[in-house]
Amino acid sequence: MSATNVHPDLPPAKPNHASTRKPTSKLGIFLWRRRMWFESTFVLSMLEPWEKILLLTMFALLLFLVFTGVLKYLPQHLVFLRRRATYYLWGQEGDERLLWQWLGLAAGDANAGVTNGTAGALGLGLQK
Repeated sequence: MSATNVHPDLPPAKPNHASTRKPTSKLGIFLWRRRMWFESTFVLSMLEPWEKILLLTMFALLLFLVFTGVLKYLPQHLVFLRRRATYYLWGQEGDERLLWQWLGLAAGDANAGVTNGTAGALGLGLQK
């Protein structure tokens, strides 16, 4: 008896691999290949659909929390890092004008960096 002779009253065989069949359109093939890569990389192909949904929901929630934390705390942390760099480079905390003068970006003197030597050699001075 061959495998193609199936009684008509029986349901289709399990598992049904219709979702993993390669599509025919070029866009469909592209998206299908990305999906197959994603599922095989993160071993989602061995999970049941409800497990995939649960895992991807938890992953999305974790990613949302990480991005929220980065967007909320990164700007103030960069300000803190700039202050610490000023302290480590010049031994004084709080006077950020030293940094701007060293870079040649002082408010009143546009050509100070070019004549300074340090910032002028780095090409950081403002030129008119």
